[in-house]
Amino acid sequence: MRYIQKDEEPDFMLEWKRLRLFAGQSLSYSDFNEKRRLNDLLRNEQHGICCYCEKPIDHFMMSKERGAHNEHLIPEKGEYGDFSEQMDYYNIFACCIESSGRKKDSQHCGESKHDLLIYPFLQDVNCKQYFKYNVLGEIIPNGSYNTWTEYIQNEDKLEPLSQCAVEAIKILNLNCNSLVTDRKGDIDTIMRITISWDKKRKDIQISHWEHSSQFPRFIDMLEWFLKR
Repeated sequence: MRYIQKDEEPDFMLEWKRLRLFAGQSLSYSDFNEKRRLNDLLRNEQHGICCYCEKPIDHFMMSKERGAHNEHLIPEKGEYGDFSEQMDYYNIFACCIESSGRKKDSQHCGESKHDLLIYPFLQDVNCKQYFKYNVLGEIIPNGSYNTWTEYIQNEDKLEPLSQCAVEAIKILNLNCNSLVTDRKGDIDTIMRITISWDKKRKDIQISHWEHSSQFPRFIDMLEWFLKR
């Protein structure tokens, strides 16, 4: 999960809103007829990775592999929903759909979140500071414990933002078996490849990733290990 630097709201969304309001119609996302075009823009803005798990996404809906939907950080409906946020461009992100249809404990990201509310880490420029990773392939709060189990067992002792991080990881199910396995594989690969690299070479690699139009999957995890 990383901070998403949003661009300015696109003209086609502004025009759609203007015409709807002029006609006395509500700004309901379900009525929006440019969902695919919006998703294309969001994926480009996010350098081709899911806003939550950071796996690659390259098309809107259809096939689940590398597919994406338009995710509302503040839900569209439900107990925590806010209708006024449905067409707020800065509340919408591109999110993977690869776990769609799986058993509940295997779903992740938007498929797991549904209409729940999480702390807006995606909108926090300091997002990277709140998370870290371990060699097991787990994403965990950036605190004194080193495993997900330890954080769950000591959740009531954590600082407020660490508690928010735990809650977000749980709601998004970012430590489901498939994601942990994929991360573990990438950790083993990057550590094997870079074992002889000095700091300068690692910094150059990180800079290359950050300026790429297509981020590698789990970019923040890869950078976290290269920096340590």
